[in-house]
Amino acid sequence: MLLVATSLVTLDLVIVQVGGAESIWNMTFGGENADVARSVQQTSDGGYISAGFTESSGAGLSDFWLVKTNASGGMLWNRTYGGGGADEAYSVRQTSDGGYVIAGFTRSFGLDNSDFWLVKTEVDGAVRWSKRYGGVYDDCAFCVQQTSDMGYVVTGSTDSSGAGGSDFWLVKADSNGNMQWNKTFGGSNSDRAFSVAQTADGGYIIAGETDSSGAGSFDFWLIKTNSLGTAQWNKTYGGNTYDTARSVLQTIDSEYTIAGWTNSLGAGGTDFWLIKTDGIGNQLWSQTYGGTFDEEAYSVQQTGDGGYIVAGSTKSYGLYTGVWNFWLVKTDAQGSMQWNQVNGGSNDDRAYSVQQTGDGGYIVAGSTESYGVGLADFWLTKTAPHPPRPPEEGHDVAVIGVSPSKLLVGEGISVLIDVTVENQGIYDETSGISVYANETLIEASPAALAGGETATITFIWNTLGFAKGSYTISAVADQVLEEADTMDNTFVDGKVKVTVIGDAQGDGEVDISDLFDLTKAYGSYPSRPNWSPNCDFNGDNQVDAVDLFNLGKNYGQTAY
Repeated sequence: MLLVATSLVTLDLVIVQVGGAESIWNMTFGGENADVARSVQQTSDGGYISAGFTESSGAGLSDFWLVKTNASGGMLWNRTYGGGGADEAYSVRQTSDGGYVIAGFTRSFGLDNSDFWLVKTEVDGAVRWSKRYGGVYDDCAFCVQQTSDMGYVVTGSTDSSGAGGSDFWLVKADSNGNMQWNKTFGGSNSDRAFSVAQTADGGYIIAGETDSSGAGSFDFWLIKTNSLGTAQWNKTYGGNTYDTARSVLQTIDSEYTIAGWTNSLGAGGTDFWLIKTDGIGNQLWSQTYGGTFDEEAYSVQQTGDGGYIVAGSTKSYGLYTGVWNFWLVKTDAQGSMQWNQVNGGSNDDRAYSVQQTGDGGYIVAGSTESYGVGLADFWLTKTAPHPPRPPEEGHDVAVIGVSPSKLLVGEGISVLIDVTVENQGIYDETSGISVYANETLIEASPAALAGGETATITFIWNTLGFAKGSYTISAVADQVLEEADTMDNTFVDGKVKVTVIGDAQGDGEVDISDLFDLTKAYGSYPSRPNWSPNCDFNGDNQVDAVDLFNLGKNYGQTAY
């Protein structure tokens, strides 16, 4: 089944901004069936990793789907993980080794019901290990974080153990996914955890919903544990109807902020609900956001200015009310709305995850039924910083991004390197931009920018003559006349490895494992689900007979 990646900038995209941030780009990924992104994070190379599930590709009813893009949203690679049943990912994080950890549930492995499923990958998405945790009934993981000891903490709900129909379940694993301990929290009814974060004292903060205690049918439930998962305190928040917490974080002042939605408070239907507590869970303030129909908040992050960004969906706002639209709400430190933005079309479009990016903007992930090619597609949208940075007095240029098109390249093959430059001064400037592989100049080009203007320049690095090995890529903007601040004139990106042509895995030798990777990717190009840029040895954006010939010619060779 064909999966495609398409830019939405040419489609009938509805963007309603109420003092909001401008969308820089929108991308969809998917096939003819339902494909839903649940989690997104900016990666160390300036690109993005998103995870969710696909019904358009893979081995079973639905599979984990991991999609890696560059800084402009272009797909670099994607991987599916799963078996013959339903497998759905809800959370992804980049790990300290540059790889990724993904959490969700699997119905393909183990007993007939669902289990927690934790998958650890290499930097290219290849599986390093996977672990299941669960019992005879349904157990579903919704959130994972890497911990300070390089292990992992996972939370979700369990029907297999605990006191009631379903309980909060907190699982701590070591760096290889081996369970170290687990804890359940709950009462006689249904209790489900959706979010966890490690706290500054080494313990954990967990948020979700409880039907076992509190004031209504379901309430926000916040639990603080020590480093071994023993509960230290817990608090409920809510009214007499349905209220559910979906995201929690520890704030820079060592307090807590929770986001979800409420049917007990607000303007109508369900509304976004944001709560700030002190360090022991006492409510300091709460704010609701919404209109006459329904709103659901799934993700909150603290922003660089001390405020918050909240992402979810709205039926009250946008040109097409009554259907779900992406809704992004920015608040100050007290929860007062500063701006909001609605993105969507004539069908349901739902946002599940948001993160502030290195440039001060935001990356949002979810699903769209208005755009793309299938029943629902992954949808990533990138916004500009808000408010726009005012030009500084005087003269100032900066390099704010470097993005190579490939992280593994055969010797003699070219790599495209996008360099983003910003004129942060008030005067028109021309600065020379130079790109280096380690200390070796790759290419230089002038950049002419008006005051406040940003531009991206593409450089070509022909690796012919470069020794095999890893190269750090950096870009430098020449100091302009009267420029005082030169600290941001240099931007250093991650490493690009130059290896022997045919080495798809980057392990320094061309062998049967590389042939296996090429076989899986054969016939693909960047928008296909089996696309692997590491198998495109000649850099023509397709894996074909030429790449097979190059691998065969170098079979058995080593890079060192």
